[in-house]
Amino acid sequence: MTTLVLLIFHADKEDMLHEILKEHRITGFTTWGPVYGKGRSSEPRMGTQVWPGENRLLLIGLSETEARTLRKALLPLAQDTSGKGLKVFELTASQWM
Repeated sequence: MTTLVLLIFHADKEDMLHEILKEHRITGFTTWGPVYGKGRSSEPRMGTQVWPGENRLLLIGLSETEARTLRKALLPLAQDTSGKGLKVFELTASQWM
């Protein structure tokens, strides 16, 4: 089984996240951006004057061991309360091709 790790983060965190991926030798990922929305405990980021800012999204397919290691590395960023944090979601997936 593959663990899909979905990261939704403020655009300001992008360089820092790519450094973490590099440190952990994670070379395969898919990125989207900008993405807009609102979390349960955050202000909307809609790329407008009223709701400025934008998020990015990274999707990474990892083994369970790699996902566990990445989770530990991302914990400080995920606990950031500055309003420019990171949300991490994990999904179990099967690779069929």
